[in-house]
Amino acid sequence: MSTSRWSLRGADRKLSEQFQHARTLHEGGRTREAEAEYRAVLSGRIKREEHVHPDTLAAWQSLALLLSVDGRADEAGAMAAAATESYARLFGVDHPDTLASRGNLGLVRYTQGQFAEAAALHTSVLAAHERTLGPGEPPAVEIRLYLARTLSRMGRAEEAEALLRRNVALASGPHKILEARAALADLLFQQDRLAEALAEFAAVATEAQVDLAPDDPVANLALQGNAAVLFGLGRFADAEAAYHRALAGHPADDPSRSLVLTSLQHLRAARGDAEPAVVEIRALLDESRRRWGTDAPVVRCIPVMLGDVLLMADQPAAAVEVFDDVVEILTRTSGSRDGATLCARHMLGAALIRVGQTDEAEEEFRAAAAREDRPPTHSCALATRQGLARVAAARGDLAHAATEHAAVATGLTALYGDDHPNTLEARFDVADLLGRTGAKAGAGAAHRAVLAARTRVLGADHPDTRKSKTALRGTH
Repeated sequence: MSTSRWSLRGADRKLSEQFQHARTLHEGGRTREAEAEYRAVLSGRIKREEHVHPDTLAAWQSLALLLSVDGRADEAGAMAAAATESYARLFGVDHPDTLASRGNLGLVRYTQGQFAEAAALHTSVLAAHERTLGPGEPPAVEIRLYLARTLSRMGRAEEAEALLRRNVALASGPHKILEARAALADLLFQQDRLAEALAEFAAVATEAQVDLAPDDPVANLALQGNAAVLFGLGRFADAEAAYHRALAGHPADDPSRSLVLTSLQHLRAARGDAEPAVVEIRALLDESRRRWGTDAPVVRCIPVMLGDVLLMADQPAAAVEVFDDVVEILTRTSGSRDGATLCARHMLGAALIRVGQTDEAEEEFRAAAAREDRPPTHSCALATRQGLARVAAARGDLAHAATEHAAVATGLTALYGDDHPNTLEARFDVADLLGRTGAKAGAGAAHRAVLAARTRVLGADHPDTRKSKTALRGTH
């Protein structure tokens, strides 16, 4: 059936324009407005008895994607599956529109946390595209990217990397090549291969300035990725400059601008100015909710950083409230076993132990420790192990806690080096346990070394530096 049979006159043209407007709202993160427009288009098409109009089926698919991100998994899944069946019935299983629909169904399953089904759908669609179009054609490159992302969430990082490197080799045109390289850089970042990720993000950002428009999403992704890796490496001054470069690519009405601004405040807190950062992030969150709705993707990202900054500002009770909400939302939208959910549970554990809720903290840390997509040497695994060591220390099992803290410090040193803020925090824990087990001389020497490094790296007035000064005085 050809889409040319559908007229673009009168009411039909108006509905088509309304559908395109809905897509624009959706892409801009204005999900509530987009949902209303999609539903209006569907209502109009159904009233005209145009149940199989291309815009009708496309609206069902787009609405399903929106609802799946919004946490309405059952409605989204049934809607996407029904649309895919309609495409197959009308056009055949290997028609490009049907394959695109199956790919979209895979995306819905992905956002539901049904990664195995998403991977199966993407694998079958990729095979069909490679067979009918060729491995380097845009539909094959796009679905290969989706498959790689899904496999990464399943802990199959090597397979995901191979797919992304194949995209880099096969993609045609500067935009698609740079998109593939940015995705590869992001995967490397997730795997803690920080030097490689930084080099790739930096190269993509540089080349994007030449080959792409300044506000191109790939260019912005590379700039933000570059800044995030620098932040992760503890290179705070470089990260701040990189975030400001990323900010220049986002207009005022771009939801991602709020995310970059929040990242800058997160960085501000890490550099020791946490309380004002809390105020600014709360204001950014309120503004984002007003502008784009409570369920916009950016509005879901900001609370994660807010919770971390609340911990830096020594407001753990407030952080517990924030992370409780984050865990509930992620469990509902992505499932209880998804990596993002388990990461949030780790952060909730970190807040709970700070307010003295040891049993509850242990429950969250043990859930996070069951994460299957990270090896024991990964920073996430080490952070969870650190949390469980703090639980042991809180219960008086100092020998076990000391052994675990020493192992965490060794792992973080191998990953980041001796003077990274995360390594120094682990070394502080080691020194603290030495003091608590009666080894005052050893504790004093260890705290003195951490204090010297923190003064050099973070400055004399940073809260962590002051904490080390206080701890050192306690060893005398």
